[in-house]
Amino acid sequence: MNKFLPKKDIFANSIEISHTYLLIFLFFIQSSGNAQKSTTPEKLYNDNGIIHIASRYLGVRYEAGTLEGIGPEKLRYFSDKFDCVTFVEYVLAEYLFQNSGKNKNQTFEQILQNLRYRDREIDGYGSRIHYFTEWILQNTENGILTDITSQLSDVKYNKKITFMSSHITLYPKLSDSTSLSKVLESEIRINAQNWCYIPKDQISSVEQKIKSGDIIAITTDIAGLDIVHTGFAYKKNDALYLLHASETEGKVVISQQNLSAYLMSHKKQSGIMVLRCN
Repeated sequence: MNKFLPKKDIFANSIEISHTYLLIFLFFIQSSGNAQKSTTPEKLYNDNGIIHIASRYLGVRYEAGTLEGIGPEKLRYFSDKFDCVTFVEYVLAEYLFQNSGKNKNQTFEQILQNLRYRDREIDGYGSRIHYFTEWILQNTENGILTDITSQLSDVKYNKKITFMSSHITLYPKLSDSTSLSKVLESEIRINAQNWCYIPKDQISSVEQKIKSGDIIAITTDIAGLDIVHTGFAYKKNDALYLLHASETEGKVVISQQNLSAYLMSHKKQSGIMVLRCN
């Protein structure tokens, strides 16, 4: 205490110092509480943990075909370039690693492999999951995701999925009979399922039930093909947008249009499926 201060100033100064310490103490308590809350997976998801991770990659360039390489099939991944599927996989793997992987002694690479490869094993080109609906099947069966589409719409997605086997020339590695056989098996598996989708003219009626961080799989009118694009639901001012790796924009972006308008502007996009992380 400064002995040269007048008595009334000493008293005022003491109050000011006490008030300052009180504010610091309250800030510490609040910060500690917030830190504790953010450590639980449920809280992270509810606070848009997936979106928090995905948003870190806004502006990262779009590049297709990054999983195709010379030599045997192996786990390939990049954080500086994505297509729509590799973006969703990478963000989901990072989220799972941060929230559960460390507790299960799984590395990021193991989690990504489990998401991407049939039965979690790398065994040639055909072991990679190429159809997004099969990706949905594997990761719902493994307890990672829940397909909530049927909770939002009872409209059936009745299509025979044959695009890869019907367009073998587009996939040079299908010249290998083993790889082709595995793709044919995957088509049979997909076609044996009962799928629902939300037609694009009905999205606005259910968008309030879709959460930020839900995975959006965009269906198509293209014959033989299941899904043409993927991304994450992004809620802004109660409206639904798409956070995705955009081929048109050439990078990871949040769509300028809301999701319903975005699909309406793409003639071949027919609707959506919605997946939620467990």
